[in-house]
Amino acid sequence: MPINRSTKATAQARAARKRPSVAEKIMWSIVRDSKLGFKFKREHPIDRYRLDFYCHEAMLAVELDGEQHDPAKDAERDAILADYGILVFRIPNVQFFNLTEERAPDFIAELIQICETRANRKAL
Repeated sequence: MPINRSTKATAQARAARKRPSVAEKIMWSIVRDSKLGFKFKREHPIDRYRLDFYCHEAMLAVELDGEQHDPAKDAERDAILADYGILVFRIPNVQFFNLTEERAPDFIAELIQICETRANRKAL
């Protein structure tokens, strides 16, 4: 299915790039400039949604979920994104901020592994 982008989602994505949350700033420092071997975009519009982080090659969205997230709405959103072939990798902010120095490498390795599997290649 071709990926659609609504004008509203595009405008919201542009605005959101100017005011990232603390978790988004940290995550962007991890994935920006293809540091993990895959290119990620931040606040990327797909359909009527904006994805916190998106790797087109792996068709992977990484979502950092604050306390305001509604599991029912997230499930509906994830199903629509799945129709586009996009897998959503959700990380609750509480869990993200509780990553210790020992666990952070495991999280990054898991993210790289998902990208490698979905893109069918090793990280560069």
